[in-house]
Amino acid sequence: MKTPYVPGDKTDDAPGRGKIPFMSACPKCTQLRPQRGYDRKSLLRLLDQGHPVEAYCETCDEFWSISAKERAALVAATIAGGGTIIC
Repeated sequence: MKTPYVPGDKTDDAPGRGKIPFMSACPKCTQLRPQRGYDRKSLLRLLDQGHPVEAYCETCDEFWSISAKERAALVAATIAGGGTIIC
């Protein structure tokens, strides 16, 4: 699975950094796709600085920015301490 670029992130799956996985619908095939997720620190940085949060569809080989609704759900999940979300 490809991983979107996270501005300022110098580590990749460092030990002890749990991911917050989520699901997002691919705009090309409209299928709900599981996303590997971001670690809490990187996700907070993306959200706080207004950077797009990207999702990826392996079947279509497409990246897209998640919707405002998905972004709001990620904010809630991140503040609550993580967990899997489906939008």
